Amino acid sequence: MICLNIKQSRGQALVEAALVAPLIILFLFAILWFARIMLTWQQISTAARYGADLLVYTHFSVKYIEGDMKDYLCAANTIGRTIDPKKLTIRIEANDYKPIKYDFDITNSSSFAILNPANLFDALKAFAPGLSKKSFVEITYAYNIPNILKIIGTDSIKITARASVLSGTGSVGALQRQK
Repeated sequence: MICLNIKQSRGQALVEAALVAPLIILFLFAILWFARIMLTWQQISTAARYGADLLVYTHFSVKYIEGDMKDYLCAANTIGRTIDPKKLTIRIEANDYKPIKYDFDITNSSSFAILNPANLFDALKAFAPGLSKKSFVEITYAYNIPNILKIIGTDSIKITARASVLSGTGSVGALQRQK
């Protein structure tokens, strides 16, 4: 009688393991796949910050910055994971402006009379035009979802990273941006 119970409990454990193992494998696969997505998001967010730095501190053209970021992410000699350039979208907007010499006399209080709350933002935009516009780099990468994970209801996931800076900040070199 004791031997019979041991054999039945071994068979029960084997059946339970056979039922639970595919779920555990699916769960581990999903964790690894989402870790890849997070790694890619980290890569493209770093590239977006790098592109924003290039916008601010260099005079490079937008096309050059876009090409440099594609090399950073997609080149074969990249250390780490390279991503597919066909699934990559890079959008760069450079809103450079020339510095303004302000002729503002703080002793003349009539300058403040024209500033009422209704048009305060317009007055600030005239005083510092760079406050109203930002230069930015936006990178989007499309991931195709593996067949095993299509239970989430979509065929692809888009990951987007964006880095922006106030226009006119940084070096004077950005004022002579190449075309």
